[in-house]
Amino acid sequence: MELLQLRYFRDAAEMENFSKAAEKNLVPQPSISKTISKLEQELGVRLFDRNGKKISLNTNGRYFYEKVNLALTQLDDGINHFKTPLQTNISIYIQAGNRFISMLTADFLTSTSDIFVSSVNQISNNTKSNYDFTFMQLFEDMHGYHFERLMDDEIVLVVSVKHPLCKYEEVSIKSLADYPYIAYYKSINLRDFTDEYCRMEGGFTPGVVFETADWQAIRYMISKNKGISLMPKSLFEIERSDDYKIIRLKEKTFRTLVIAWDEKKILSPQATQFLKFTKNWFRNF
Repeated sequence: MELLQLRYFRDAAEMENFSKAAEKNLVPQPSISKTISKLEQELGVRLFDRNGKKISLNTNGRYFYEKVNLALTQLDDGINHFKTPLQTNISIYIQAGNRFISMLTADFLTSTSDIFVSSVNQISNNTKSNYDFTFMQLFEDMHGYHFERLMDDEIVLVVSVKHPLCKYEEVSIKSLADYPYIAYYKSINLRDFTDEYCRMEGGFTPGVVFETADWQAIRYMISKNKGISLMPKSLFEIERSDDYKIIRLKEKTFRTLVIAWDEKKILSPQATQFLKFTKNWFRNF
């Protein structure tokens, strides 16, 4: 069994078309057909169901494709690791902690002159494996990813200094059911986390009167006494203001921020440098 056979098989399996696989590999179509037939002979099973010129993966083919795709992906990562040792671009995908990551990135770039960091900040629950790293909220199921914990951030109540709750230093979440809330959009992980916290610990769903993806807008609406908000404590301690007050919750809960990457990915020296810098940065935050 040869490596080229496996590459031809993967292309044919993904396209379910021998002619298109041949076009991709710049070879005659019979070369793909013969290669696949030889591979099936070696394995002793059929990998494709054939109906005239149409082909489709059968059960054996789907099983074999999963194994071949994983092996070739890891092999290609290893080859690319040594072919491009001078990678100067690190791409990061920000699902959570955008306020911190912007400062982290700025500090990292001042510490090096030959690495460029590009970032994408999206409102999504999907981690993108084509990025070097994803900054995200820790989930129960992190299958498929390596990750490092960066911060356990306490969730607190934030209110305007004009709000009646301002006189308290600590409150129970159970007493906050009837207040209007300022919050992130539901598609943002932090909003899902705080909504679930209210349901589990307080027995209610927050009545959100204003939602946004903009942290500055949330802070402004709170300062204008348009509602209360449940937020990570450190987010509002970065730039303290006399317009709002941070109040701790009796039923304590923490949002955990992590840096994650595909477990199949081999980190470049530059990516490893960024990971080490990130861990130290948060350790000293």
